[in-house]
Amino acid sequence: MKYNPAAEESPVTDRPEASESGKAGALKWWHALVAGLLYSVLMFGAFPPMSLWALSFLAPFPLMYVAWKTPRPFRHGLCVLIGSIPFYAYQFTYVIDISVAGYVPLVVYLAAWPALFVWLGGAIRRRLPWLAASVLLPVAWVGVDVFRGEVLFGGFEWYQVGQPLIANVFLASTAGIGGPYFVTLLAVVPAAVAIELRGATNRKRLVAAGIFWCSLVGWGLGLASSLLSQGEGGETREARIALVQTNVSQDNKLGWSFEQRQRDFDEFVALTGRAVLEKPELIVWPETMFPGIALDSDTASMLERERLGHLNGFREQLLSVQNAIGVPMLVGAQRADNVRVIEEGGRVRFEHDGAYNSAFVVSEGSVLDERYDKLSPTPFGETLPYIKSWPWLQDLVLQIGLGASGMDFGLESGEDPKPLLIETRGGKIRVATPICFESTQSAVCRRIVNAGDGADLMILMTNDGWFADLDAGRQMHLLLARWRCVELGLPMARCANTGITSFIDRAGTVTHQLEPREAGVLVETARLDAHPTVYRRIGNLVGWLSLAGLGVFWLLAVAQRFNPGAVRGPKKDL
Repeated sequence: MKYNPAAEESPVTDRPEASESGKAGALKWWHALVAGLLYSVLMFGAFPPMSLWALSFLAPFPLMYVAWKTPRPFRHGLCVLIGSIPFYAYQFTYVIDISVAGYVPLVVYLAAWPALFVWLGGAIRRRLPWLAASVLLPVAWVGVDVFRGEVLFGGFEWYQVGQPLIANVFLASTAGIGGPYFVTLLAVVPAAVAIELRGATNRKRLVAAGIFWCSLVGWGLGLASSLLSQGEGGETREARIALVQTNVSQDNKLGWSFEQRQRDFDEFVALTGRAVLEKPELIVWPETMFPGIALDSDTASMLERERLGHLNGFREQLLSVQNAIGVPMLVGAQRADNVRVIEEGGRVRFEHDGAYNSAFVVSEGSVLDERYDKLSPTPFGETLPYIKSWPWLQDLVLQIGLGASGMDFGLESGEDPKPLLIETRGGKIRVATPICFESTQSAVCRRIVNAGDGADLMILMTNDGWFADLDAGRQMHLLLARWRCVELGLPMARCANTGITSFIDRAGTVTHQLEPREAGVLVETARLDAHPTVYRRIGNLVGWLSLAGLGVFWLLAVAQRFNPGAVRGPKKDL
């Protein structure tokens, strides 16, 4: 009998190896660990402070490679989690000063998302080998991003791999069509296609080529939309805006004594006086920088009735200053509904029916009734997601120290997102006023801008004292605000305690800014050149479709696991 060496060759298969040690070329645990570390390095380079945005296209590759090749998705996902920790550990070092107990859980939580991608992608790949890498991997990547950014704990949209691309006006313009998740989808396609081209069937390579060319069309549509909007004629309204950058450290803010409040308030007034010299139409103070007990008229009237009018001192000073300068002001302050005075044992305390983080308009020496209450209180800073209805559980979490120290976790969500109508000497301005963390939430900003008659301008009021000396955190917060301008086709004036106070045009370009951690004033003429975008109509539809696609793939994979004959997949590769 003649020996046939071909008979002993392993059959060609499109599945990953079933064992880590069964074959010399199989993916091993330390490969996944190195992939996680490489992902950390690339992400560190792409985001502030380095901001090498081109690395966004490379960062997905190590994790996609592991997801596509792993024989042990869960085990290798854990290795990726460990490797991803250094990036998040550095980016969130400022949290140590806010909540020591919360720092480690936060870092592990964020590093778990790259691991989840590897686990889900690898598990689906093993059960549905007919799926092309160029289809599965981008959908899974964006689907995981959407679940983290929109669903769990109210959403956390920080550090998506496409976000550094705001530095490139051409690439960023695509957000005006499909939002941030569309940009990320296009950004991860090249890595998925590169994986597909090695060892895949000809049919899958054809699919990869088609998807790659579709991604180029996506980038092109974004650029075309941007160029068309720039070419639009017609008169453009303008408004001269003054932004007061305060420099109150978070330690001082949390333990604000009366003496410190008065010193800070006097400095705010002095900065406001400097701004008036440049003849603005509107002056803006940052989030919660009003140092008094209450700015709203209802609470102020209640204090007068209860013979506690002396507590209205800062309010009276502010109204007097505004009336003297004759320029409308937008001021950040906390407020509460139905505040009541309770006397116990010779001491006075206050009760209320709900507290809010708000933006007030002060004009002609009075506080106008029109205001904006923050729609989305910051998780673990202003509210505790899911558990606020159980006081005993909330108290337990606070005792452990998982929330931001010194913060009030009882803030409620506002109910009226419509822009504020501010009367200036140049005419009426419709201003959308997202507060702090809301500028990182694309859906929230879209809701505010689209409410009522829409907005001419976004004015972001924020307190970035939380970042302490980590300016990379401030730069990241600014970076996310820039995306909101591109998505919504609106310019933004960003007024920040400790910085970075800035003006941003509708293309997401920072036109003027102040240095961080220095008190100062920035006065510029903002162009009210709103340009309605596709994203304003469809929102994060691309992201939600990606999450739905990931869900379908996962259900098919589960069905295949428990009933191998139920889902065989098409005879042709996809």
